[in-house]
Amino acid sequence: MLDRPQPKSVPFETALRDWWSSQPQSFRESISLSVARACFRAGYTAGKQTTERRFVFKAGRMRITVWAIGITEAKKKAEAEADFRAARKGWPVPKAGWQLQEER
Repeated sequence: MLDRPQPKSVPFETALRDWWSSQPQSFRESISLSVARACFRAGYTAGKQTTERRFVFKAGRMRITVWAIGITEAKKKAEAEADFRAARKGWPVPKAGWQLQEER
């Protein structure tokens, strides 16, 4: 039984249902499920990336969010995402490269 492979992550809806049903009735009556879902999603997403941090960059008029271990890796991921979005919309890539500004 214990040697069966365990799922690496639980689907969001399953985790939310399990968490919501474990809350006391008074809590469930005091807060709407949609508000609880938004709060739970933030914690669930951050909890899945335990070794990574969230970085947000501005590149032109785009706002790019990436999860990475450090700032160098985050900038590489953000540049790749900016290239992808520009290509998808038919925009030219800047000759000098993307000027990424970290948002806090």
